[in-house]
Amino acid sequence: MTIDGVDSGADRNAPDVSFDELLAMTPDSMRDVFPQTHWQLGKLWALDLRVEPVEVADLLWMFDLPLWQLNGERFKVTPNQVAATPMNFRPHYERVMDADLDFPIHLVAYRGRLVVLDGVHRLLKAHFHRRRWIAAKIATAAQLQECTPS
Repeated sequence: MTIDGVDSGADRNAPDVSFDELLAMTPDSMRDVFPQTHWQLGKLWALDLRVEPVEVADLLWMFDLPLWQLNGERFKVTPNQVAATPMNFRPHYERVMDADLDFPIHLVAYRGRLVVLDGVHRLLKAHFHRRRWIAAKIATAAQLQECTPS
């Protein structure tokens, strides 16, 4: 099983940078959207969170953000660009189509709205399939703090 098509060869070759460097290169459009917390994916997945349905429409605002990389450069591609011209962004489109919708996305409640931390490719696939709901696990800011590197 692949989660968000991780095995599909999607563009994941950006060089490693420190968390501070990552924050410095984050576009202004995203700075106020995400908590400034250094969290690890494995620890996020390990949290004991209940799966609940979330309306896909409540998360579509995120499709305008440059969440994905292109040719090793972070913050270059929006999910809406992939949706509009999938063959221009083939690795991301393939990752979307390979994504497993049985695996819940992970969200955090931040500044009065839900933000996707993991699962935007799955969210886009759910949108493509015209699903009204997507399975999600929602963390609080305090729970996200539990996911910081040791």
